[in-house]
Amino acid sequence: MRKFLFKFAILFLLILVTMTAIILIPAPENTYMRAMIDKHQRLANTVSPRIVLVGGSNLAFGIDSKAMQDTLNIPVVNTGIHAGIGLGRMLDDAAPFLHTGDIVVIAPEYSHFTSDWNGSSSVLYKLIFDTRRHSLIAHKPFYSHPSYLDFFIYAKNKLLSFIPRPPHPLAYTRDGFNEYGDYVKHLEQENQPITPAETIGEINTQYLSSFFKLADYLTGQGIRVIITYPSYATTTFQNSATVIHKLDAAFRAKQNISVISSPDDYCFPVDYFYDTTYHLNAKGRKIRTERLIQDLKRQLGQ
Repeated sequence: MRKFLFKFAILFLLILVTMTAIILIPAPENTYMRAMIDKHQRLANTVSPRIVLVGGSNLAFGIDSKAMQDTLNIPVVNTGIHAGIGLGRMLDDAAPFLHTGDIVVIAPEYSHFTSDWNGSSSVLYKLIFDTRRHSLIAHKPFYSHPSYLDFFIYAKNKLLSFIPRPPHPLAYTRDGFNEYGDYVKHLEQENQPITPAETIGEINTQYLSSFFKLADYLTGQGIRVIITYPSYATTTFQNSATVIHKLDAAFRAKQNISVISSPDDYCFPVDYFYDTTYHLNAKGRKIRTERLIQDLKRQLGQ
């Protein structure tokens, strides 16, 4: 029995040391998730009041923040990276940088309110450990702790990332973002094949309630909360239109949130998209940005 316990203790210690080493080893500098570090720097260094865009990769791949800033004459910070972070964590991550008078424009991926509110554990571990945002690993009233099992997927992928290999031309990288937080590396590339997604499912009232609590917290700090909608390919939109319109109605019933557009306004033909039903190409990005600018002008009285 003692031998078994001794061997078990040695094995546990080895696993613990290995896991700790993987966490502490810095990720490659050009890893996509490390763009969050640059976005934090812009949030910290941009004077309020400003517009802070919060959402997943629909924002990263779908907005020209410089055009917005130049037209609206207010600083713009695009914090969008990946829907797999989860909307609660996105807002929780941005909150310490926000100040009274800021305008938070939220463009959530629709699945955040049906299945992906808490995000993807494998994505979260990349964000949490690669960018040293350890506070986001906790279980909070707004979101749940990531799965422990997915840590091993993260660990495997991190170790593989150190193996030298030719760069993939379509790979997402940190240096693909510009100074405003927009991903621009894909704008000159050809569209990739896109498969329409199935229905997003049904609205989870618990996720919606958590979102409204976050909105209450932000507005209580003197921060203006605005909802716009993500760019979405027409074929995919049609598969979930009923649920999307129910979600829109729920947002509009919340008095301290301003809904400045209709989901249909951001439903675009598939040839406007680069590689997923959320990622716009150069043509789609330009049109979506122009629409968002007009929506914000009306809301801000410009």
